Amino acid sequence: MSPPTRKVRLVGDAEYRDQAEANLGQPGDASLILRGRPRAIVMACPDGCGETLVVNLDGRVGKAWRFDMRGGLTLYPSVWREGGCGSHFIVWRGHILWCGRFERNNLEPDYDAAIEQFVFDAMDVEKPRDAVQIADAIDELIWDVNRAANRLVRRGDAKSWKADDRWVFTRSV
Repeated sequence: MSPPTRKVRLVGDAEYRDQAEANLGQPGDASLILRGRPRAIVMACPDGCGETLVVNLDGRVGKAWRFDMRGGLTLYPSVWREGGCGSHFIVWRGHILWCGRFERNNLEPDYDAAIEQFVFDAMDVEKPRDAVQIADAIDELIWDVNRAANRLVRRGDAKSWKADDRWVFTRSV
């Protein structure tokens, strides 16, 4: 068993899962399956357990993660293995942020505070929006929007609460 990694390393694209798995060598290695469109990310589990994860990107075949390649691989929502090693982590701009175990040394990607104004402008006083809705409105990564919105809340410029199992944000009055 290898130690857990904190980075994703894209090691190539493939057409099929077996080809993608052949590309993987170490924890955190990932290969994108492309057949006309992105279908899945195949990844060597970043905790070092030796298992291979398949993250579906194609909503036509069931629950699908969003992915983005700006600044490195980003997946939304987090990846949580319900079986096997039980790893739970966020993939954000090529970084792996652990949830629960291993999270002590997490290091978030670089931050550009300029996004806060765009996030604030996309918020409404009366109509709460979650990070996904705000990110879609301003074409930004959901994790970046979530971080900016929470900074606005801590500063008192915005409010947040949980509604229908998701965090929503509004401007402060």
